Amino acid sequence: MKKEEITIVLRRHFPAFNHPDLNESITGNAVFMKIPAGQVLMHSGDAIHLIPLVVKGSIKVVRDDAAGHEVLLYYIQPGESCALTLSSALKQEKSRVKAVAQQETEVIGIPSELAYVLGRKYPGWFDFVLDSYSLRFQELLDVVDEISFSSLDERLLKYLAEKSDMLNTVVLHLSHQEIADDLGTARAVASRLLKQMERRGMIQLLRGRIRILSLVLPR
Repeated sequence: MKKEEITIVLRRHFPAFNHPDLNESITGNAVFMKIPAGQVLMHSGDAIHLIPLVVKGSIKVVRDDAAGHEVLLYYIQPGESCALTLSSALKQEKSRVKAVAQQETEVIGIPSELAYVLGRKYPGWFDFVLDSYSLRFQELLDVVDEISFSSLDERLLKYLAEKSDMLNTVVLHLSHQEIADDLGTARAVASRLLKQMERRGMIQLLRGRIRILSLVLPR
């Protein structure tokens, strides 16, 4: 993507960058990336070289450990970036999360060392960073609330509904293990709840796929 095209895309998806000098500072250092579905953009412990600005598709951000356990934190969608990546980049720390493209995703990446300079010079960038922190903090609070106060079947229903809406499809290519990882539970538990939902006529379980029929919990 040419510099002029990056400028247009930034103005469309990131109105906070409407200052000409800020836009020029970003586009002059940015790279455009097209990421296939399923590709890992970043692992926990990786050095952060680029800060992603999503312009198409979505990225799943998870917290994982050495044993391979994962918990879904949030999704990054067009017009957004990753607050934890921004925070780590500003502190010159390594990544504390894993990021995976959910579908074919287009990202404008800016060098991590540029983030501090932009924040010092341009209020628009500083406001964008603060808004990113606020949004992700609220989403993390929602995760805590769901784990603490919602039943697992309610969390599963919300998870499937959000996936379907985000990907704009009623057929989700998800394994039972992936669902279990995202919800922080065992595969057997996820499979049991999915079968219960199928018996209720809410979903149809296919090989490697789940068809959404009616995600409404019966009274």
